[in-house]
Amino acid sequence: MIPPTDAALNKLSLEYSYEDILQATGHFSPKCQLGQGTYGFVFKGNLKDGTEVAIKVLNQPKESGFKEEVEVLSKFRHPNLVILMGFARGIAKERCLIYELLETDVCSRLSDTTRAPLSVAQRLSILLDCALGLSHLHNARPQVFHRDIKSQNILLDRNGTAKMADFGLALLAMAGNKSTDGGIKVEHTSGTIGYADPLYINSSIVTEKSEVYSFGMVVLEILTARPPALQMPDGRIEYQFNSVMRTPSLLPQMLDRGSS
Repeated sequence: MIPPTDAALNKLSLEYSYEDILQATGHFSPKCQLGQGTYGFVFKGNLKDGTEVAIKVLNQPKESGFKEEVEVLSKFRHPNLVILMGFARGIAKERCLIYELLETDVCSRLSDTTRAPLSVAQRLSILLDCALGLSHLHNARPQVFHRDIKSQNILLDRNGTAKMADFGLALLAMAGNKSTDGGIKVEHTSGTIGYADPLYINSSIVTEKSEVYSFGMVVLEILTARPPALQMPDGRIEYQFNSVMRTPSLLPQMLDRGSS
């Protein structure tokens, strides 16, 4: 996918002034910081009209897919995709993405011991929301591949509605870049250990099937409240669900206490 030029971004989404973003976050005050990722920080902000937003500040906009995320979230809107409200550009390389403010991500909600565990109905509702969002991307024209489906990239609003987020690695399947099986050959594989399809990692071809594999790992994680992979003290990676794949009858024994 060829990312849009800087000028083209203004045709896709609303651009906020960088000064407004500084004011909304108290000049990126630590008190407003919600989290930190590979490419920067996320802050809670209050816009001039009182709207509360989440602001992702990217220190490496090219590597983190700034333009790609603006394009995907502006062109392919859906109730189960996070709403991109706009973007901002600093005087140097700083780039900001402004989103609707959501309550938490699925991974954090599953591990939150201060709240009652999610019920079966809540878990199934989250999975249905994710499936609808992913189906929208895969049935879009051009088709969209997320490439980093995991519980941390699925956000929940106050009503428990799930929305897919973090589209910095997303690719659009255009006629010129599709392989014979409908996938896309990539120069560098991406994704998260435990969620990424081994076939995708080995072949460097992202397909609809490889995305469904990642979604399947999310299904197992939501039902069991266990991450698909753990790094052991000796550096080994332990894949939690290998036993379930070999013996599906083991799954009921692994269900989270809130799923009963």
